[in-house]
Amino acid sequence: MRALVHITKEVYAYRELLLSLTYRNIRVKYKQAAMGILWAFFMPVLAICTGLVFRVAMAVVGGHPLRLADVVGVMVKTVPWLMFASVVGGASNSLIGNIGLITKIYFPREVMPLSALLAALFDFAISVVGLTLILAVLSLVTDESVSPIVLSVSMLWVPLLLGTLLVMSAALGLALSCANLFFRDVKYIVQVVLQFGIMFSLVYFSYEEFGQWGWVLLANPVAPLLEGIRSVMISGEMDPFLLPWIGYSAAVTLVGLFAACWAFERVEYLFAEYA
Repeated sequence: MRALVHITKEVYAYRELLLSLTYRNIRVKYKQAAMGILWAFFMPVLAICTGLVFRVAMAVVGGHPLRLADVVGVMVKTVPWLMFASVVGGASNSLIGNIGLITKIYFPREVMPLSALLAALFDFAISVVGLTLILAVLSLVTDESVSPIVLSVSMLWVPLLLGTLLVMSAALGLALSCANLFFRDVKYIVQVVLQFGIMFSLVYFSYEEFGQWGWVLLANPVAPLLEGIRSVMISGEMDPFLLPWIGYSAAVTLVGLFAACWAFERVEYLFAEYA
């Protein structure tokens, strides 16, 4: 707890640097891209299309029609997953990518992974706008009895679940950024895990489709949060079975955040030496 409070105070004191680095990350990412900022919309669309291919294949093999709920489920889980992957991937490489600054001037090193987080949030905001437009179009072209999403008071779960997912990604990003500085193999491991992690985080499937073994995939703390988002948006209420699993994800997030802050603060003085 002390480490978290200390890091929060230091980051707040250097908030202008945090915003400057965030702006730089966004500008560098899109400055010389032919499609520019449209990539923030195109990448989720590509990931969603990949998921729909899996859903269509499952429908063909299983001999049942593809449901609108399956399509929307893939959409509403893909966008948060991409945010999580972007934060973890960007934060884990943030210290290595800014060695010049680390070795020359003093500032709280936590600013680096957090600037990667804020840059990923910028992409996420654009993706959410695109997803909202797609869902709005689906609402217009489909029968009212099979609306793609259900608006209810349970939608208040969504910001809570997204916030937990964001804090989890921040904790992982902090831990992996300093681990990557000491062991350069970490970045390759992170790339592999994030590449295949989408298949083990219930992004393209739901836990119910695995029957009595669905709880195995829910042991991944990311999965209950994504499944909770799907549940409240498609059915209009939180699945009671997911509540203890969401509590488990929240507990893992808090423990991970405290541990990451403690570890980051303990080894921060070595960064310039190993950079």
